[in-house]
Amino acid sequence: MLTRGEAHQLLVKRLEPRQDSLNESIEEHRTIERPFGWLFFVALVASNTAQRGVFSHRLIIVNKHSNQVIGSSVDYTPERFIDIYENLLAKSQAAGQNWCRAMSLPFPWKSSGRERLARKAKEMGLYELK
Repeated sequence: MLTRGEAHQLLVKRLEPRQDSLNESIEEHRTIERPFGWLFFVALVASNTAQRGVFSHRLIIVNKHSNQVIGSSVDYTPERFIDIYENLLAKSQAAGQNWCRAMSLPFPWKSSGRERLARKAKEMGLYELK
C-alpha cells in the first residue's frame, strides 16, 4: 500500500513532459485524502518569467491499493470526480472484478463485467496514466 509521499512520487513519474512552455506542478496543499488514496491537483504554470500564474488544473487520482494513476478528459469538479471513481470502484468490488487493475479491455473476456466497468469508466472520461 502506498503512502502519500510514494503516491506523489508515482504521480511525478507518470506526468509526461509537456511540449509547450507550461510546466505541471502538484499543489500539495489542495490534495484530498480518501479511503482509496488521494486526489491531487496538478497546476499548469508558465515556465518563463514573461507569463506568470496558473493557467489551468488537472485532477488526478492515485489509488494507494493498486498503484493506479487516473486522470479525466472531462473537467469535473473534485467532488464529482471522486464520486464517479468511488462509485465505479464500489461496483467493481461488489462484483469481485477489480476493473481498476485493468482499464484496457481484456481480449478473451469480451462480455465480462470487468469490460463493462472499464467501458463505463472510459465513457465517463477516466483514463490511466501509464
